Amino acid sequence: MKISNFFSKLEIQFFPYILLVTSLSFCKNPSLENPCDPNHSVYYEILLSKIFSGNMGNHCGANINKVIAPIFFPSPGHYTEPNFITITTITPGATIYITTDGTTPNSLSTPYLSPSSIWRLAGQRIRAIATKVGMEESAISEGTYSILPLKTGQTTSYTVGDDASIGSGLTINYAEPKVDQIFPNDYTTIDQSTGIIWKTCSEGLSGPTCAINSPVVTTGGLATLNTSCLSLNSANSGKGYSGYTTWRLPTMRELLSTNDASKTSVTILNPTALPGTVNYAYWASTPYPPSGSDAWYLDYSNSNSYATTNSNPYHGRCVASLPPVETLSYQDNGDGTIMDNTTGLFWQKCSYGQNNDTGCTLAANSINWSGAITYCSGLSLAGKVWRLPNRNELISLHDYTKSVGPKIDQTIFPNTVSFAGGYYWTSTTNAPGTTNAWYVNFTTTFNNIYDVQPKSNSLYVRCVSQ
Repeated sequence: MKISNFFSKLEIQFFPYILLVTSLSFCKNPSLENPCDPNHSVYYEILLSKIFSGNMGNHCGANINKVIAPIFFPSPGHYTEPNFITITTITPGATIYITTDGTTPNSLSTPYLSPSSIWRLAGQRIRAIATKVGMEESAISEGTYSILPLKTGQTTSYTVGDDASIGSGLTINYAEPKVDQIFPNDYTTIDQSTGIIWKTCSEGLSGPTCAINSPVVTTGGLATLNTSCLSLNSANSGKGYSGYTTWRLPTMRELLSTNDASKTSVTILNPTALPGTVNYAYWASTPYPPSGSDAWYLDYSNSNSYATTNSNPYHGRCVASLPPVETLSYQDNGDGTIMDNTTGLFWQKCSYGQNNDTGCTLAANSINWSGAITYCSGLSLAGKVWRLPNRNELISLHDYTKSVGPKIDQTIFPNTVSFAGGYYWTSTTNAPGTTNAWYVNFTTTFNNIYDVQPKSNSLYVRCVSQ
């Protein structure tokens, strides 16, 4: 299913808004005789009739020549299940323009063309304006959405308070591989939780189960796989693979969304939706600022992620959707807690052992995995219920733009540990070796995003609440 199909469905969902406005015309009150009173029975009948007939004459002082402001659907707010954002106006023929950085939109801004997943735009201040030639532009509408990180895939619990026992996260939901009706050799898979459109097969493979050309999968450095993805845009005589001309390598955030913490090898969440995955490393497009000659990858053979020499012979799977907007956005609540505007999660501002003050003074304390779970579950802060974050939750704080550690917003999370070995525990157990658990690395003294350590080791802790 292409994103355009989502638009059709969401457009139907907007129909109740029109019915609501229309229904107001039937709310009659005999005591109201003035048709210019919004409560009069014919007020909205006249207003809607003028709008849809193109009559721009004023109606009882109402400026019909002004485009009606865009409407967001669903309403801005926090979501715990996948959803798509539709922006529309009931002024016929109007064009909507948006910004996602809080700036004022105008006719030079990005045109709104189709719905986007909340996952892609979460945490961004979306502002929209509608324009139409010969009419006054609309008022600006705006909204911010948040949505939980994806579940990690772990379903086996190893202790009370760990990843699987809590089960936090967005439901994982992939569509089956779909063949394009015009180009019958082209298969795509949509992740319906994130909205990402994946090329079903790794580069070099094809077919509904990626068996064609197997095992001759494309192997090469970052540049080779990047070129391979971009070349899909000129496929089918310039119409693009499966009709898309927006193919590229995935970002690190997109690539990590496919990773399954419950598996011991080939750690891809849905091998039916994304078949033929090589049990090895796949490139991401996200730069690695500490070194331009290195690049990020995800290794499906053991579920970990590192940056390494960008000429190494790895693999790639391409995406056609617009990249996620990954600007981090937080709110300091002034009570020792931080709200992440992207995920809607609340975080402990200071690490375990630090003073709960504006600068998180004192050195953080390290503790073993079991102790970390106990500490978080017993934390009394701002009247919230706390726990140790899972792997996907904690990695959501990682700032890929920083070249010097700690790779986290240091204004919001001051005095975060950044020296060698300064890793932070997650509640997610390492499936291949259950005496180990996953940590997230915010330092730049070691070039990984996350990996595992024995649960008996002492690492650092930052608790989460929702």
